[in-house]
Amino acid sequence: MENRNKWTPKRICAILVIVFLVMIYLGTLIAAIVMPESGSKLFAICLFASVVVPIVAYIYIWIYTQITGKRTIASTPEVPGEKEARQAAEAAEAVSEDPAEK
Repeated sequence: MENRNKWTPKRICAILVIVFLVMIYLGTLIAAIVMPESGSKLFAICLFASVVVPIVAYIYIWIYTQITGKRTIASTPEVPGEKEARQAAEAAEAVSEDPAEK
């Protein structure tokens, strides 16, 4: 279990999302106590951020997966034999091409 203390981009992104959401919640709570007239607007912003921030983090992790080729939680699951079947289909397609078109 040597990977426990490794700071991966996925872990850093998750920690940043948690910190950001906690800051939003605390800021909303404090502002609603200090300025009760703007509490409803702040609550709406807080709800919006609670949905959007994790989605943006997931997209970031997915893009990181696509760029680096590493598998993360955002990766599509591998189907056993899918890679070999795709290669076989591409090879069969290359063989079946009409030589007159070249």
